Amino acid sequence: MLILSTVLLAFCLPLLQAMSLFQALVDSSPVVSVHYFNDGKRHSITESMESQTLSQHPLAFKKHVQWLSDTRCELVYSTKALRGSVRLSYLEFTMDLPVNGYAMMAEGFQSWSHSKEMDQNGRISAIPRPIAWATRFELQSDQIFYNYSGKPGVIHSVGYTYLRPIEEERKTVFIGSISENTGYTYFKVDYNKAQFSIYKEIDGKNLFKGETLDTKVYIDFQDDLDTIWKGYATYYPKQTKVSNLSLTGWTSWYNTYERITEDAIMENLAAIKKHNYPIDLFQIDDGFQTAVGDWLDIDSKKFPRGMQALAMDIKEAGFIPGLWLAPFAAGIHSQIVKNHPHWIVTDSQGEFLLTGPNWGGFYGLDIYNPEVRDYLQQVLDVALEEWGYGMLKLDFLFAAAMTPRNGKTRGEILWDSIDLIHEIVRGRAIILGSGTPLPAVWGRFDYCRISNDVSPWWDHSILRLANVKERVSTANALVSTLHRWPMRAMLGTDPDVFFIRSENNKLTTDERYTLFIVNVLLGQMILMSDNVDTYTPSEHRLYASLFPKIQVDTIEVQQQLTDIYHLRCTCGQRNYIAVVNLSSAPKKTTLPDAIYFEQDNVLYSSTVQWHNPNTVVTLRPHQTRLFLQVEDTFAGSTGHSVPGWEIKSWHETDQGLFLELRGPRPSGSFTLYLQGTENGLPETLHVDGQLVTVEQIDSQNDMVLGKVEI
Repeated sequence: MLILSTVLLAFCLPLLQAMSLFQALVDSSPVVSVHYFNDGKRHSITESMESQTLSQHPLAFKKHVQWLSDTRCELVYSTKALRGSVRLSYLEFTMDLPVNGYAMMAEGFQSWSHSKEMDQNGRISAIPRPIAWATRFELQSDQIFYNYSGKPGVIHSVGYTYLRPIEEERKTVFIGSISENTGYTYFKVDYNKAQFSIYKEIDGKNLFKGETLDTKVYIDFQDDLDTIWKGYATYYPKQTKVSNLSLTGWTSWYNTYERITEDAIMENLAAIKKHNYPIDLFQIDDGFQTAVGDWLDIDSKKFPRGMQALAMDIKEAGFIPGLWLAPFAAGIHSQIVKNHPHWIVTDSQGEFLLTGPNWGGFYGLDIYNPEVRDYLQQVLDVALEEWGYGMLKLDFLFAAAMTPRNGKTRGEILWDSIDLIHEIVRGRAIILGSGTPLPAVWGRFDYCRISNDVSPWWDHSILRLANVKERVSTANALVSTLHRWPMRAMLGTDPDVFFIRSENNKLTTDERYTLFIVNVLLGQMILMSDNVDTYTPSEHRLYASLFPKIQVDTIEVQQQLTDIYHLRCTCGQRNYIAVVNLSSAPKKTTLPDAIYFEQDNVLYSSTVQWHNPNTVVTLRPHQTRLFLQVEDTFAGSTGHSVPGWEIKSWHETDQGLFLELRGPRPSGSFTLYLQGTENGLPETLHVDGQLVTVEQIDSQNDMVLGKVEI
């Protein structure tokens, strides 16, 4: 009996510990800290919600819990103005929680912000002032209005977070804002004090007598992040019309950048058609306009035929034409700024408010100015109706909400700006967002970037050491993608482009393959900027292996060691595991208890091999290896980067084995591998109605194997 009790305790204790964290979060009566202006004076309050002294200040706080199930609820903290007009500047709810033993998801401020799990040893530091002054990179982040502590063990996350037990047996506690329309919501953990807090960025919010501000969060407590996010997504219902989120395509930015010309566009378009790559989308990025903000003033030297002719050429090639815009940005030397200075957002001194360092600096447009709204309506109507573009990449969206105004918080202004986009576009185009706090576009855009810009190099050491979370970096982008993938429940995920090309690229062969595989598995919009005419045969083979784009059914990403990730997924009822090494040192990891097929990185070789259960595999620095679990007669293939996806259907009947291939895919042959059963190896099979012969090959790992050339 004692042994049984000990076993039960060992099994139940982790679950009870996790439940205690969940229950403590729901049951806690927090300490409220609030700063506000009332009667012309600044006031500060810090007191327990249970022991409010309402007679001493004009605000009242209330907590409410709405249970949805035994493990799901809505938690609401209400702030009500009792008298007069109250201008809020700071609002935080802090409670004691047993957070040690958990890793916290630290979601960054916007699309480009580095995002990952952190533990008690982590820290989030601001860009040092001299570097911020010299580069103005801080304008792309939230450190201009949010205090980064820089202390070990003090972590924050924007919009949502989760506390994942470092011990695998315990469940994850997920907390997500469902009131981002009223202001950005921050979740903070101080491991040193065992405290958790919910901070509402409400600077500039006015509450009049009787008005209430609700800080609302959704809490879920279970094992699977994919399932958690599907439940969370019900609070951000989809308002878009795109049914198939899996898109492939080409974008001009990551090869020519702002040097793009009409000739370069036509050269790349012709190359894609020449090699019969069945992409969906062909997008023109920054560089077609004379200045950012002057969207209808086309650079006639670079684009002599204008934008309409290019859209027609792209359509005739069979692709959706896409166009990049930064709708709320205006370059400091643009005609918009010169001719319409009253359109520009200003600071408290009435000076133009610098919004970012790009293009020599840019300002934000005031979305509440009727003339600005009319101008944006005109620009988007021309792009969609007159020029004929069917996809819009809308970038630098944070520019609309750099400072509170009109009694609204930054988060409210951003929410209103996305509403404005919806009012103007009216479902006439696919929308890809970038440079935006992500909750504002969940369910409201078709796609959004979930990483910073990638680069044809691994990382920028100086900017990494300078804490630039939004830096251009492939390493940075991969980490964010490996943590933000569950947002596919909210919209189509864009992990940014991959690079296959050899020229103008400092990424190693392993790094190129890692970026490709991670993007293919975790992204739903998969773009690149390479000129495919420059590809070597092996580079063509890797790019061709993208098609048709996979649709992933389930995903699970686990960080096994520092910088080592196991990415498990199912596609077409087949199971896969990718092991990803983001470290600069070789690493070893163990495969699960199953037989696995592996095709080598085709940029190196065409080698295939099979692995026994629990095989220890070695990963080179920055290498990724993808494995297919062998579960039936199908033992692997070489026609797709995800082996088996090239097969649409697989039926074994009394009349034989019948396969139907999936399309569209580029021309070219590939090899299909079969595993013999107790009845032996089939001699033939039917592929798309054609009878083909199975050739037996040397056995591996006691497997009887055959192959078919297709």
